[in-house]
Amino acid sequence: MQGTIDHNSLYDLFEKSPLPMWVFDTQTLYFLTVNLAAVTKYGYSKLEFLALKITDIRPLEDVAVVNNIVRENVKHGKFYKNVFRHVKKNGELIFVEIESNLINFNGVQARLVLAQDITSRIIAEEQLALSEQRFKALVQEGSDLIAIVDLELNYKYVSPTSLGVLGIEPSAFIGQNALSFIHPDDVEQVIKEAEKLKTNYQLQFSPFRFKNRKGEWRWMETSATNMSEDRSILGIVCNSSDITERVAHEKQVFESVERYKIVARATRDAIWDYNLGTKTVSWNRGISGILKYESSDLLTDASWWENNIHPEDRPRVVEKIEAHIKQGIEFWKDEYRFLCGDGIYRYIMDRGYIGFDQHQNPYRMIGAMQDVTENRKYMSAIEEQNNRLKEIAWLQSHAVRAPLTKIMALVNLLQYNCVDEQSLELMKYLSQSSVELDEVITSITNKTHKTSSD
Repeated sequence: MQGTIDHNSLYDLFEKSPLPMWVFDTQTLYFLTVNLAAVTKYGYSKLEFLALKITDIRPLEDVAVVNNIVRENVKHGKFYKNVFRHVKKNGELIFVEIESNLINFNGVQARLVLAQDITSRIIAEEQLALSEQRFKALVQEGSDLIAIVDLELNYKYVSPTSLGVLGIEPSAFIGQNALSFIHPDDVEQVIKEAEKLKTNYQLQFSPFRFKNRKGEWRWMETSATNMSEDRSILGIVCNSSDITERVAHEKQVFESVERYKIVARATRDAIWDYNLGTKTVSWNRGISGILKYESSDLLTDASWWENNIHPEDRPRVVEKIEAHIKQGIEFWKDEYRFLCGDGIYRYIMDRGYIGFDQHQNPYRMIGAMQDVTENRKYMSAIEEQNNRLKEIAWLQSHAVRAPLTKIMALVNLLQYNCVDEQSLELMKYLSQSSVELDEVITSITNKTHKTSSD
């Protein structure tokens, strides 16, 4: 004989249920009764609940939907289950899973409702969905190539970005060994570094060349994480970036630096590199050559260079540089006296290039200092020689020509006073010699003027 459950037992099942339960009138939507779990969960007392409709614990934007659902459920009277948003007394919004059935409650058509708070589950699902979106954005739509390989470097998974990075469909990699795509000259290094993944969790590979669909070698930078113990991965996760452009740029920079070093070694000039931001100057070893300073100190500040310029030349040199920078003039040149490490002022020919950024702001100057002291001495000697030539020319033009002119005048006078043939012949020779001497002096004077003007 089956046992029966009395009214009190049924009430205990309702009242003492660990999940919120209530009964509401399907016509008026007012609560008819609620259990203790509902009071605890929602924060209303039983009396407060009985003064509320079920729509009072819903967000305003959900009320119309609830009314429609209740009307439909009254028509068919079937079991109903769905997820809704509820609002607690303190205004907190929660997600609940509702299960309800149509009942007769003291002669009133009503519904018995069981409510389970699933807010944590909904939040977790949303976070999971967001995480999956992030994964898709990073792995499937990112710029990096993501791959999973086993310990023998065979591909198990390749992200769709392989098509954009290498022009190869992801499916073409599956089952293939990564080494078959790597440049033969780089394979040994990759194998050597991959061995470290047996003991290290993470590894950064040295850049290596990888063949794309066109057969071109692209430089790749790869970081790997050994997740072979993770049941969801069971392999090595590799994140690779195409750095071909960066490698090419670094090669250009390296070659440029090498050329600079070669030029710096080949020349006797003092080559300098002035950082206008930090106000520091880098020197080549010419600082110990023509400038006679210790070569161990290849970095100075700008004031060191400025203070060693001769006081008489300093204002002019500094003002000229400042004017070039202000006017955006790239090339600068000047000659000045510079105090060298041996205490001697030497004449320096300084040439520089001023670098301006895209906003026309100066950021760098590069140049070379050449010792022109000997040239200055040579030019001084030439100038002194020219002055002597000018003095000689003056003597020829004035000191010598004046007596000669007198002699020529006397010869002309004597020619008229000579009566015998012999005297006339002598006067003729003397006159001719005077003219020849005059032509010689004129020729010397002309050559002297030409030499001094050159």
